[in-house]
Amino acid sequence: MNFSLATDRDAIRRVITDPQLYPRMSDDFSPPPAAYEPPKEATFIEVRDGEELLGYFGLIEENAVCWKVHTCLLPSTWGPRAKQASREFIAWLWQNTRCQRLITDVPSDNRLALRFAKQGGLTEYGINPKSFSRGGVLLDQFCLGISKPEVLSCP
Repeated sequence: MNFSLATDRDAIRRVITDPQLYPRMSDDFSPPPAAYEPPKEATFIEVRDGEELLGYFGLIEENAVCWKVHTCLLPSTWGPRAKQASREFIAWLWQNTRCQRLITDVPSDNRLALRFAKQGGLTEYGINPKSFSRGGVLLDQFCLGISKPEVLSCP
C-alpha cells in the first residue's frame, strides 16, 4: 500500500461523506453531507492499493508529538485490507513524521470502530464520559492510543 499527502479537498470530502461512512463519523452538530468541508487544521494522508483509492487518514496534531487520527476508509476496503492499511499506516507514520503517540476517540455506539482500532494495535486508556452527541443521546467515547516503539519492525 502507498501513502502520500492528500491535497484534493473535494476527493477527501467525497470519501468522508460517503453514505456508509458519514453517519458513523458525524454527530448531531455535523453539517449535512452536501455542506461538509474537511477541517483546515487536519492533514490528510491518502492510502492507495496500486491505483485504487482506499481512503484517508486524517491527522490533527494535539501537540508536537501526540496526534489524533480519524480513519476514513471506503466500505470497499472493510475487512482484511482495512486492517492491513491501518497497520501499514501506523508504521509509515512512525517512519515519516515526528509523531510519537497516535490517539483516537470512538463513540460507544460504534463497536465496529472500537474493534477495528484495537485490531490495529491501539489500546484503550480511558473513557471520556458523555462527550459525543448522536441521535439526541450523549455517548461516552473510548480513548485509544499507541506509542511509537523504540525499535521499529516491519508490518
